[in-house]
Amino acid sequence: MSSDVMISAQGIGKAYALNASPLRQMLAQFRPARRTDDFWALRPLDLTVRRGEVIGVIGQNGSGKSTLLQLLCNTLNPSCGKVQVNGRLAALLELGAGFNLDFTGWENIRLSAALYGLSHAETEQKIGAIAAFADIGDFIDKPVKTYSSGMFVRLAFAVIANIDADILVIDEALAVGDVFFTQKCMRFLQSFAEKGTILFVSHDSASVVSLCNRAILLEHGMLLADGDPKTITEYYLQKQYFHQQPQTEQAPVKTGDSAVNQGEFGLKGLSVQTVSVLDSAGEPVFQLHGATSLCLNIQIMAHQDTAHPLVGFSLKDRLGQVMFGGNSADAQGHLPALQAGQSLQVEFDLTVPGLTLGDYMISVAVGEGNARNHLMHHWIHDAYALHSTLTVQSGMLEIPVDRMRHHLLSTL
Repeated sequence: MSSDVMISAQGIGKAYALNASPLRQMLAQFRPARRTDDFWALRPLDLTVRRGEVIGVIGQNGSGKSTLLQLLCNTLNPSCGKVQVNGRLAALLELGAGFNLDFTGWENIRLSAALYGLSHAETEQKIGAIAAFADIGDFIDKPVKTYSSGMFVRLAFAVIANIDADILVIDEALAVGDVFFTQKCMRFLQSFAEKGTILFVSHDSASVVSLCNRAILLEHGMLLADGDPKTITEYYLQKQYFHQQPQTEQAPVKTGDSAVNQGEFGLKGLSVQTVSVLDSAGEPVFQLHGATSLCLNIQIMAHQDTAHPLVGFSLKDRLGQVMFGGNSADAQGHLPALQAGQSLQVEFDLTVPGLTLGDYMISVAVGEGNARNHLMHHWIHDAYALHSTLTVQSGMLEIPVDRMRHHLLSTL
């Protein structure tokens, strides 16, 4: 295995025998064999993870994400294939996995460190930093069976953050943490990503886009797509909308790898015809130089009678992170019903804050219904490009300060 390959998985898959006797299930652990009535939690796939990659694993519940990570961590035996790992791998999988419920926090830290191969001296050197990172107060002296789910995550993450791992594998565990600890973990992961390798399961596409440099999409136990996070998360969004829509003859949305690079999808009962951004003089805008007022014009056409059209937009940075967005329902604007063949121009007057230097894209969509419950007729990723020339001192946005006040307070 090449020195820059941290994980090499070849043909790994996991099947469970349905309606099998306990004896057959036990024998299957020693002599895996494919049966026609097996349930494949993960279909055989190949995966190579290289040094420095931060891979987001996404997919709906039951798609095989947790099974894949368990196979890569060797906590689950594959039904086929093999996995090679180069380096120390630390994992945060099921909540509380690897902890003895009757042990205290201190005892579980020492137990986990020993399982990861740390010597007694190394553990004692790091145990203070682990306790400080977990920040669970006096509960560290109590058995972990008295912990809340958030405390479990704090202690488990603190351990993997301090054992000098080469590879981190994290399976949705941060979803149960409080916002302050989640932010601490994200800062750690961003720092770790500069020198280590991460596999990260999350339902939060924004976290995948901001943290990862590669993403894979699983569906029904199969590897559906592998590529850059922006493309894969947008494809995942398309798949989610497609599965939620009624399957009619008006749904030409393609599936499979050929759809990954498509910039649009939907039922096409309505369609977006043109998109433009204009300044106060009605001139097209392609560059932003600070906070400004703009008008976003979206022209749509109805290909079928539509009682409740809905038009929306979002502005994203070059990584695909949504900066802000809106729709006609949020703007308290009632759009008229449309008959087939009619067109409608919708104008959004926006006060855009100062955006930090870089490229931005506007995505637009038209549907039928309301903001919470609607059919997606036409979604276009990257429908309009803007470039900001502003240098923001801190953060991603510059918000003008209307007024500053100060008051000198008397000392006691």
